[in-house]
Amino acid sequence: MSEPIFNLGGLLLGIRTVEVLFADGSREPCEYKGLRREGRYEVFKYEGERSLIEIYLLNCGNSCALGFSAASLKSLSSEISLEIGLNAEKPSKVLSLTTHREAGKSLSGGFGYYGQIVLGREPKGPRPPDDPEYPPTLGRIDQEGYIRGISCWTYPIISGDFENIPYYSIFLLADYCGKYMALLTITDKTTTYVEPKLTLRTFSGKEAKNIELSWITVISIDGDPYMAVKQCVKTAASLIVFKPREMKRTPIFLDKIGWCSWNALLTEDLSHDNIIKIVRDLLGRGLNLGWVLIDDGWQDEMKPHRTLSRLSTNERFPKGIRGVVEELKRMGISLVGLWHTINIHWGGFTEEVSRELGIRGYPSRFERSYVPPPLMNEAFEFYNKFFLWVKDEGVDFVKVDNQWAIHMLYHRALMVGEASRNIELAMQAAAYANGLDILNCMSMVPENYSNFLFSNVMRVSTDYLPLWKADAKLHTIFSAYNALLFSNITYPDYDMFISYDPYAKVHAVARVFSGGPIYLTDREPEKTNIDLLKRFVLPDGRVIKVDEPALPTRDILFRDPYNDLVLLKLASKVKESIAIAAFNVNRRGERIDDSISLDILPFNVRRGNYIYYNAFKDERGILRSGETLKLSLEDSEVEVISLIPVDNDRAVIGLKEYILPHFPIKIYNLIDGTTIVETSAQGTLLYYANGSFNEVKVRESSIIKI
Repeated sequence: MSEPIFNLGGLLLGIRTVEVLFADGSREPCEYKGLRREGRYEVFKYEGERSLIEIYLLNCGNSCALGFSAASLKSLSSEISLEIGLNAEKPSKVLSLTTHREAGKSLSGGFGYYGQIVLGREPKGPRPPDDPEYPPTLGRIDQEGYIRGISCWTYPIISGDFENIPYYSIFLLADYCGKYMALLTITDKTTTYVEPKLTLRTFSGKEAKNIELSWITVISIDGDPYMAVKQCVKTAASLIVFKPREMKRTPIFLDKIGWCSWNALLTEDLSHDNIIKIVRDLLGRGLNLGWVLIDDGWQDEMKPHRTLSRLSTNERFPKGIRGVVEELKRMGISLVGLWHTINIHWGGFTEEVSRELGIRGYPSRFERSYVPPPLMNEAFEFYNKFFLWVKDEGVDFVKVDNQWAIHMLYHRALMVGEASRNIELAMQAAAYANGLDILNCMSMVPENYSNFLFSNVMRVSTDYLPLWKADAKLHTIFSAYNALLFSNITYPDYDMFISYDPYAKVHAVARVFSGGPIYLTDREPEKTNIDLLKRFVLPDGRVIKVDEPALPTRDILFRDPYNDLVLLKLASKVKESIAIAAFNVNRRGERIDDSISLDILPFNVRRGNYIYYNAFKDERGILRSGETLKLSLEDSEVEVISLIPVDNDRAVIGLKEYILPHFPIKIYNLIDGTTIVETSAQGTLLYYANGSFNEVKVRESSIIKI
């Protein structure tokens, strides 16, 4: 019998192969036996000698979902239990996001060297190159090898076809020259990856003979690549637990500039006194910090596995977390966050912590310690009691790290979907029940994002590595392309940065365009680059940023700005203006000539004449309908371009002192044709009227008539 084929938005897709993997290491191909309809589903039946697999297809017009159920005479593997090969027409290009543990090895030496340099210490290892190879060659790794790595981040890889999709990919966008296919893998009862030759591989987490219907992937087709991704996420959210970003509450720490202790102090230097000193000195420099995040290093822990000993701080915090929180708030800091891992600490916690919380922990399979219990009611009770303690210390939000570890913490004890759903939902529900917001980290895997019901901000990149040109380039590229997917699920967090980093301008602009939190990790406030910060921080501490997370422009969706001679360009809106950030993040370090036009934007805009303004070069002019704007940037240089539509021969650019000049103004167009501008900061108001550009000095709350 020929393979089943279905039409999705004019693109033909087929099921090429179905193969079962058993717990004893043997494999069994299954033969297609026919189709039946079951309500909204088409069900394709496959049989092997010892197994029955049914593939479910839910067709929603231009998007569809695939799921499976399994019945077997032998136990299915607790690791990869099913492989489904798909057929599709050959695309011209494919963008994949992979969690392959080797994808980030280009940056592996950066922390040991630059992470120590920034502390004034002797580097641990040789100086890494400023032009490391990326992407590396990514071979096949087995599931045990994948688990033993740190496979929590996604990395963008461009390929010419489906044959070269990297192993352990979770998303792809394929270019069909005018039509686009987005594919997202999800966790329901199982977790799925998309791999070479468009093969779906499912990880179950526990041996089983029967698996009830589990959704594994969603595919969407659209003439607009951004809509294909958005629809893919929307369809997935209708089937499993998570909800899209726009349906969830905005996190409380997005509006003001923050400071985090991590790169400034790491664990060894983290203390009550050091936090207070740095924050006091930053405030003394005139920086109106809105929030502070106490990162890793506050715990009373047992070495070498870093297991939480007691529910308390170490000797460097003699007054506990409450003591430092209270002092920070007396200094005017509105919000204070506290770091912990999803298993409370890297090595879990001791029995003493369980006794303090009054609930039994679950034995860790890696250390002689405990992790949160994986049953929903017990997990909620555990996190609720833990967050009661956190809230009682005066904390306003938590950074929950190491979330991808759910993949392995309960391996062979529970199905991975059950464990991840129970832990994620219990953690989120307990945090919000206690008035705590969540910053998610190390969570770019299906087990996490498939369960972000309440959580609405997540790190979308590897860790920031200070002072290193290569990190400024690759970190920005990774964040930008990852945001293409993840900004549909949560606000993207591009991570902290140091304001006196040699490449701070690149980092700052990227975060202004992220749409997510913006926060520093300065260690030496006397070096803090106040001039740079004034370009995107208002006097009251509010940050200048785009209205929505910026996305890569159309012309570079399937280009590689690190290896191709093209600028990385991100675009969004700021009220009535269009904002574009252009970065030269190329490996070669050469000057790049490029251009922008209305046609490359990731959203629709009206046609006509626009005023352009280049924020760093202080250049302005008219971009007439159908024209392109030339750009030329040197190595590691960045520019921010604002485009403002011309109406009645007028256009208000805004306050030129800011990266996004349109942000700190409000514009009122009156029926008599008059334009009124209200400012929320002092500066220089730049506008175009009657064929010329004009500049006016203004104060905060000025009212200007044009």
